[in-house]
Amino acid sequence: EIISSDGKLIGKYFTENRKLVTFEEISPEMINTLISTEDRRFYSHFGIDVRGLLSAFRDMLHGEPRGASTITQQLVKNMFKTRSQYSTGFLGSLPGLRMFVFKTKEWSAAIKLEAFYTKKEILEMYLNTVSFGSNAYGIHTASSTFFDTTPDKLNYEQSAVLVGLLKAITAYNPYLNPERSKGRRNVVINQLNSNGYIS
Repeated sequence: EIISSDGKLIGKYFTENRKLVTFEEISPEMINTLISTEDRRFYSHFGIDVRGLLSAFRDMLHGEPRGASTITQQLVKNMFKTRSQYSTGFLGSLPGLRMFVFKTKEWSAAIKLEAFYTKKEILEMYLNTVSFGSNAYGIHTASSTFFDTTPDKLNYEQSAVLVGLLKAITAYNPYLNPERSKGRRNVVINQLNSNGYIS
């Protein structure tokens, strides 16, 4: 950031537009919305949600594939780019093994992260690294970009829009696809209700 002598922001230079915040600077509504939607057993697993994994495998066998990545696994994917062409190795080039290689690396790194960091630190890292689209990396920039506010002031409705974006940052972008974004927001709000965060 370039700041003038009278304290005004003149400009920014960045590779990814982000400003880091602490866990305490993020509203509880945002934390609850993220956990309710992305990883409802976040506080009880060790980086891998075995119950969620078995459930996702059952759904896949019935022709209804869905994700089962924990917030910790998603953090690993964001931080270490585990799904890039440079991280597959020899086994990842063999047909049918690519996703297994990705997942194995993510599981291993997620377990290590959970061993060295608290749940609060993992949530803080995740919300500071994730992309929300529209060149908004991290919760501070996303709060400012989409709602002209700060992360500590996010309410459930705003949080639902931002967490909804994580599923597909272009498809659910409120600027590009307002109706889709609203529909996804409503799904996230229903999840909050189902998981007992709101009435």
